[in-house]
Amino acid sequence: MFMKSINLISLAQAHDSLLHDEYKNFTKYYGVDIKNNETIDLKVLVSEIFLRLPDVGIFNDFYVGYKIKHISKEFDLLRFGRNYVLNVEIKSTSTVEKIKTQLTRNNYYLGHISKVVHNLCFVAQKKILYRLNSFGDLESIDFSYLIQLLTNQNLIDLDSPDVLFNPSDYLVSPFNSTDKFLNGQYFLTGQQEDIRDEVLGEIYDNKTAFISITGSAGTGKTLLTYDIVRFIKNSKNVVVVHCGQLNDGHHRLRQFGWRIVSIRDFRNYDLNDIDLVVVDEAQRIYPQQFDNLVVDAQAKSTDCIFSYDKQQTLSSAESRTDIEGKIDSLGFFSKFKLSEKIRTNKEIASFIKVLFNANRNDISFPNCGNVDFDYFTSTSNVKDYISLISNEGWEVLRLTPSQYDNEHHESYSQLTSKTSHRVIGQEFDNVAVVIDQYFRYDSEGFLTYNSRTYYDSVKMLFQNITRTRKKLKLIIIGNRQILNRCLTVLG
Repeated sequence: MFMKSINLISLAQAHDSLLHDEYKNFTKYYGVDIKNNETIDLKVLVSEIFLRLPDVGIFNDFYVGYKIKHISKEFDLLRFGRNYVLNVEIKSTSTVEKIKTQLTRNNYYLGHISKVVHNLCFVAQKKILYRLNSFGDLESIDFSYLIQLLTNQNLIDLDSPDVLFNPSDYLVSPFNSTDKFLNGQYFLTGQQEDIRDEVLGEIYDNKTAFISITGSAGTGKTLLTYDIVRFIKNSKNVVVVHCGQLNDGHHRLRQFGWRIVSIRDFRNYDLNDIDLVVVDEAQRIYPQQFDNLVVDAQAKSTDCIFSYDKQQTLSSAESRTDIEGKIDSLGFFSKFKLSEKIRTNKEIASFIKVLFNANRNDISFPNCGNVDFDYFTSTSNVKDYISLISNEGWEVLRLTPSQYDNEHHESYSQLTSKTSHRVIGQEFDNVAVVIDQYFRYDSEGFLTYNSRTYYDSVKMLFQNITRTRKKLKLIIIGNRQILNRCLTVLG
């Protein structure tokens, strides 16, 4: 359901007069996401404005509690005009520092959709208005300033604010948005900042630090890990060890002086020259590599950060390594876990659950048209189709083949398509994957693969699908079971 704009006086009076369930249905209809105490503070703002200008019309067309799709970024009050965007945050109480930080972030996000943005904050207990001025400084303002903005705004008629925001503008990846990352054109969430500050504190301590950072897909683990390196690399000798093939983003970072190596080349490094080793995608490290690094780092007083997601393994051997268990067994690690989903496309996330488990019929699937599929029976047609959509902006990801034996999926894959191992840690707006006839559901409803492959095909398919930012396309080859599952879920 699209979010609807609302008149703030209408919202305030509904809160005062409706029964609990009636008010709940009322806010649900408009898509309003606001807590009771926030509504109370909002009513203070409305009263202060109405006291100065009793005009119901200037309270029109507000979006209350809007969140940018796929991103955990929320705005209290938004109003869109052709001449400028108005944002008003509402606090019961706060500090100048916190208000400035929030409005600065809001200016970053809203600056992508309008050249002119007015970012304000209302503190209800003191009935004070603040604005972020053109120099990025916070200053208190009179209510007449806000009333002037409300009166002079040339409003836009929107079906939904979603049409204005492109999540890809904000989902900055060190690998796929490398220049933005290097220029600091991104923000961390509060949880990411807290973890970063604690990690930096331990690293700058005199004691040798062993640290793990974990987080599932969508929590921004890679961005946090590389942000820590970006922050610290000018004061300490840092090497990033990537447990996989280096991608284009890695090579771009190396051009700017980053020391990044693949795990297979790390044995050539002498830790006497290294203050900090950051092991990215550590769930894929070999047990002997892990043991050797820990022993060597202790002997050389080198700090270590292990960043990983235990779900993103690509073979049974990697799962059996159980890097998390090895870390826990050491007993002297500081552990940090990212839990906030900041990059979650709810539609894709829900679809993944129902695709990989045919018995998951308890999931509410928000079908917004971002998941679709095609069905073929000819592998030669599929190869031509892959070439076609690759030229139309789709990143077609293939399974990683064995170095030793021919595997069935190679018969339809394009060599120019990136493999599962190649895209570790990366993200793409539009992802397409092929599901051939050997994917099947077992007796318990779990997805399996019934043809011999060197790497775990189900894990590789999961890796490929979770690289999706916006749109996902399944190319199904002669697999009626998967086709019917998609028809049931998406139909």
